[in-house]
Amino acid sequence: MRSASRPGSAKMAARLRGRPLAAVVPIGIGHNNGPPMATRWGLHCWRRAQAKVWQTPSPEVVKLRLRRAAELGLTYRQLALILMDVGRTPTAVAFAVSGTLVHSVQDTEDEIQWLPAVTDRLAALSRPTIFLVAAGERAEVVDAVVAAVGARIDGQCNAADLESRAAALVALLAAHGVSSRSTIMIGASDADRACADRASCVAYYPAAVYFANRP
Repeated sequence: MRSASRPGSAKMAARLRGRPLAAVVPIGIGHNNGPPMATRWGLHCWRRAQAKVWQTPSPEVVKLRLRRAAELGLTYRQLALILMDVGRTPTAVAFAVSGTLVHSVQDTEDEIQWLPAVTDRLAALSRPTIFLVAAGERAEVVDAVVAAVGARIDGQCNAADLESRAAALVALLAAHGVSSRSTIMIGASDADRACADRASCVAYYPAAVYFANRP
């Protein structure tokens, strides 16, 4: 005797037969056409995929990722998430200025008040290209920040409004042969996050999180 099928299963099977999933299931931006998460099967597939992704790789790969994460000022997990997203290691870090590197931008180099751990972390960034993203601060003030950091700064841009700042960052990266999808942005405000989004940076981290990472 055949067991009774679940209510609606035959109807759903008929809807799906010979048709792409997108034709019957509402799909939003960023969806990869995987199984719908609203079903037990979808959740099962998701959990299996998550478990597979986070399987511990070989010791050599772990050591390589740990070294590259340290060079970028990231944790192992932060780098792993970026690798899952784009499949390559970032090559640049863009820092907002006010609230990220300094408490407030002052008129002279002597008056700059660095946030905790900032100077040590910048000095430890041996691998990536480093950029500063100013939000309309006076040019001489930003120059004082650059002078205080030293030769580790590879470029800077400065624009007061959000759209211009994002465009300036993209242009700055392009001028140095760097893709925005290979760039991490560190900031301290919603405007900084929005700038990273508009510039299509591969990741954004709040300064409090980034500078709290163990070197």
